[in-house]
Amino acid sequence: MDNKIYLSNGYLNIEYILKFPVPFIFCVGGRGTGKTYGALKYCLETDTRFLYMRRTQAQADLINRPEFTPFKAICADTGENILSVPITKYNAGFYKGVKNDEGKLTPNGAPIGYTLALSTVSNLRGFDANDCDLLIYDEFIPEKHERPLKEEGAAFANAYETINRNRELKGKLPLKVLCLANANNIMNPIFTYLKIVDKVNAMYKRGQSVTINEKRGYAVVLLVNSPISEQKKETAIYKLTKGTEFYSMSTENDFNIDFTPAVAINIIEYVPLITVDGIAIYKHKTYPLLYATSHISGGAKSVDVRLYRKKYRAYIIDADTKGLLQCETLLIREKLLTI
Repeated sequence: MDNKIYLSNGYLNIEYILKFPVPFIFCVGGRGTGKTYGALKYCLETDTRFLYMRRTQAQADLINRPEFTPFKAICADTGENILSVPITKYNAGFYKGVKNDEGKLTPNGAPIGYTLALSTVSNLRGFDANDCDLLIYDEFIPEKHERPLKEEGAAFANAYETINRNRELKGKLPLKVLCLANANNIMNPIFTYLKIVDKVNAMYKRGQSVTINEKRGYAVVLLVNSPISEQKKETAIYKLTKGTEFYSMSTENDFNIDFTPAVAINIIEYVPLITVDGIAIYKHKTYPLLYATSHISGGAKSVDVRLYRKKYRAYIIDADTKGLLQCETLLIREKLLTI
């Protein structure tokens, strides 16, 4: 475990994480571990102008209300007055506030940051964010009850391109992105789109806190053994929900998955069954075992997604339920079960 990712008080060390030599940082941890609070407080203390993004416009609109501002706890702790003021239909600016003669809080100076929503970034193409050095994408992993956005992974890439523009072509550093979330679902749209699900799963299985891939420009931080999460286990809601998925996600950074990649498969003992959407499924010659892999060989019947759903999907799900389906990667398994 990388102990430097935590401050002496047990909360997340945002300053240390932001020094990783990559533009994209994905930080996943339990509730109340200081992710959002730490990121916004860092921006205040270092005068870092930022963008604060949520998945949907409804979420972005909600945080513009004083009752739901992400600065509420910071203002209570520091005495700062931060308010948001609408700029367009789709975003607002965060300002340091001062009280006027009537005692009403009013903006003072230029915005210290801006709000926006992933679902509507495409409507802000004329919005100039060149003065911002950090994009905080909060709650980037949706909870299971939340509806997915269409092509959500691609939308994230397009949002970055819209905001970053041609900074690097002008000799500037790329916009730094800090993505924050609870461990709701390892098969989330961003990890899936970037094809890092299996990398994160391997980290999770090993209890690894940090991985940095400088070649691709990303880092993943898993808040393993968070001191704050350990303390929260003794609070009321976690005593009540001990043993539930909510407890595991919130206090143990547990993605609630039980998957180990298939290893040492002797493909000679298998015969090709079908291929679908870039995945080959093999059937064991003797036993009722199936093996799914991205390595496609001849002899397998190619089926489209429609036929797969109609004729094979129930069979695959049944094999998985009985522990008879082995998969090369977690991504392949999830793809087969959710096509």
